[in-house]
Amino acid sequence: MHTPTLETDRLLLDSLTERDEDAVYRYCQDDELQRWVPVPVPYERASARFFVGKYAKDASLSPTLTLWAIRSDGVLRGVIELRFEPLGSATVGFWLGREHRGLGIMTEALQALVEYAFEEDGLGLTRIHWESLVGNVGSAIVARRAGFHFEGVSRQSLVHRDIRVDSWQAVLLRGDSREPSEGWPL
Repeated sequence: MHTPTLETDRLLLDSLTERDEDAVYRYCQDDELQRWVPVPVPYERASARFFVGKYAKDASLSPTLTLWAIRSDGVLRGVIELRFEPLGSATVGFWLGREHRGLGIMTEALQALVEYAFEEDGLGLTRIHWESLVGNVGSAIVARRAGFHFEGVSRQSLVHRDIRVDSWQAVLLRGDSREPSEGWPL
């Protein structure tokens, strides 16, 4: 699907390009990012080239995936994507470079994406699913701040680094309040 441009007060969400290769490569060297995000380890230059090249191009043509670069002041800060599922649903995934975490950037990007995704003249979705490995507190904080409702732990639901691991699950429905909900394991 063509990647529409989304804007907030301080962010621009647009297409990832080959010019982003150096930033992606640098960000994906981070041990913490590698701990939670299923990027190749070790993360080599070829992985970054593939991500900003073939993967980003395939996403722009795919009916099941949309990928956005998250930028501020013209600088790539991270990425966010939606993987579409049947009947108006999608799963969201995201990451930020280490130096950009804790500044509200991802919360702002996710909130913008959620609003666009639920708009009838946007994606017209009715449900967005968030999933992360148990213990990924940073990602959980972002999802909670965006209004996702924690639904629990799904045992051995993800394959990460060739083993099955438990995951946290949360959902946001179109009609839900965007206020942080209770019940999160934070």
